[in-house]
Amino acid sequence: MNDMKNKIFIFLTILAGILSIQSCDDEKQISFGKLPEAAQAFVNQYFSSEEVVFVEREKDDGKRDYKVMLANGTELDFNESGTWTSVDCKFSSLPAGLIPAAIASHIATNYPQAVPYKIEKEIGGYEISVTGGYNLLYSTDGTFIRQETDF
Repeated sequence: MNDMKNKIFIFLTILAGILSIQSCDDEKQISFGKLPEAAQAFVNQYFSSEEVVFVEREKDDGKRDYKVMLANGTELDFNESGTWTSVDCKFSSLPAGLIPAAIASHIATNYPQAVPYKIEKEIGGYEISVTGGYNLLYSTDGTFIRQETDF
């Protein structure tokens, strides 16, 4: 009986070790220098004055994604190749030049008081969050699709 308990204990210990190794690879904090070059260039271009607080590599369904958190609260998401997928400035406006020109023009004309603070690349276009509780949806070429509200 004692021999059986020992075997079960050893089996459970090995299983726990294997599971912990796998889960460690799902999310891992890495250095800024380990980000793909395109992601590093993006951060340096648009957020050069901000301190990088942490960089996390996430693995989901065999794909690697990256999350970067800046000292001012901005969160940046990148895909495996280092192309940005989401920028959330939370407490400030998106950097100039980040929003495609046609979209920036539409927002300035139709939402002159709104400040864009978040942009996400969606399948077929962009979703831009602006102050006032609006989410604005655009096609890839910058054509306005619709407005949604957070209320």
